[in-house]
Amino acid sequence: MRRSARAVTTLGFLLLATPAIAKAPSAIKLPDRQHPESISIANGFAHAGSLKGGVVRISMKTGKAAPFIKPGAAGSSSTFGVLADTVNGLLWVCSNDQSARGITIEGAQPGSVLHAFDLKTGVGKLSLPLPAVSASPLCNDMAVARDGTLYVAETSTSHILRWKKGGATLEDWYHDPVLGTDKGSGLDGIAVGADGNLYVNNVQGNTMARVTIQSDGTPGKATALALSAPINGPDGLRALGGLRFVQAEGRGGKVAVVTIDGDTAQIETVAEGLASPTTVDVHDGVYWYTGANFPYLFDPVKKTQTPPPFALSPAIPYAGH
Repeated sequence: MRRSARAVTTLGFLLLATPAIAKAPSAIKLPDRQHPESISIANGFAHAGSLKGGVVRISMKTGKAAPFIKPGAAGSSSTFGVLADTVNGLLWVCSNDQSARGITIEGAQPGSVLHAFDLKTGVGKLSLPLPAVSASPLCNDMAVARDGTLYVAETSTSHILRWKKGGATLEDWYHDPVLGTDKGSGLDGIAVGADGNLYVNNVQGNTMARVTIQSDGTPGKATALALSAPINGPDGLRALGGLRFVQAEGRGGKVAVVTIDGDTAQIETVAEGLASPTTVDVHDGVYWYTGANFPYLFDPVKKTQTPPPFALSPAIPYAGH
């Protein structure tokens, strides 16, 4: 009996002392039919885009969500990637016209445009049409370097675009077949590592790559990364520090931590069995994810139905797993 009591006492101590099994934070409800393709967390707020236009801002302290960017503001259309850029004090929004697929937004301009709004006030600052890398370019996601340079993943042809701090245009900065599928498309998630290089994924080809940035800001070379485990539909990618990243896998229903070791990406699943997560970010040691639930917008049958509630949800275990 003494041995059993000692075991129970030890177990109780471990339960109290282990952060990974502390009380989990609750999911945060998002507005109905939000269809968030991307989130970005900074300064205590999460910013969630909507394929129906606009951005909501959520207090990570109170859990309250409120409109921040109205649909159609500054000519914006369906919101894909969002990035809270604390270097430049801007909220970047990838805006893509989806009217041909049945989503019409009053005031939206046609085509694919990268918008920048003041990160504190939401006032529009920049509207940068994508260069004509294809007949229908698609702005997907962004990453900012320490010097304020912004890099943009364009999906239709897997080009990387660049905005230089203080500039008024987006330039076609780099392309390599390594970044795309055999059809050339699919570039999606993008992040900057502590080594100053870009790390990207391809949502269609289930691949990852590194693109080196030289000291003068010109591109070096693209290197395909070997994967320690298969990935399925990699989407949102955020830097965690060093050469560690967190990645959402939509088709795989996973959130995973990616650690770069030479030319290998070590894939460690953090949470699985999730409902098609398209985006993930980290706040106070917790990974938060959500998903756009595309079928309820574009599937001929499902788009007439009410989608399940949208939420910003914690992935368990915590970031300190």
